[in-house]
Amino acid sequence: MSIPYRKTRKKILSPDGTMRKAWVMQQVSYPPIKFNDFVKECVVSQGVSASHVKGISEALSNRLRHYFETGHSVQLEGIGTLKPVFNAACADTPEELGNECVRQIKLRFYPHKEFQESMKHLELVDLDLIQE
Repeated sequence: MSIPYRKTRKKILSPDGTMRKAWVMQQVSYPPIKFNDFVKECVVSQGVSASHVKGISEALSNRLRHYFETGHSVQLEGIGTLKPVFNAACADTPEELGNECVRQIKLRFYPHKEFQESMKHLELVDLDLIQE
């Protein structure tokens, strides 16, 4: 497994507040795998029908949404835990705190140990070296 990158020169903000040019490693992002292609791969690798994979995916999506809406985290075996979290402004008194203080609601992903281990073995690949 690998993460592709290119070396690019960019303007960056120095710690002293001045702008300077520096070389950075910029990750090259590929388009996401389309759902139907993902389903086809699951069908081939697991020997189940596409309708079963799509049905399970829809059921997972519905149940995840339900649990997140009720404030629960969900642990997916071998994948990790998904947890709804929020950022909120502070206030001088408890009475000033409420929904209007919430700045952003997000979904945080805590990968399973196996996922974390696989990240340690990712190789970074300079695409400019490959194309030469």
